[in-house]
Amino acid sequence: MPETIIAIGIVVLIILVYILTYAINSQTKRPENCDDLECNSCKASNCSQRKDS
Repeated sequence: MPETIIAIGIVVLIILVYILTYAINSQTKRPENCDDLECNSCKASNCSQRKDS
């Protein structure tokens, strides 16, 4: 039983770290000297990777 609780805790911790780092990364501004590159991998208008910053 304690092994199950530890395993669930580790999985939850990993998921929380992923969500936290994703949220922090999405708030990062694009550098000023960064060229505007065209994203041609898909045509999804709601893509989280393609930002209008």
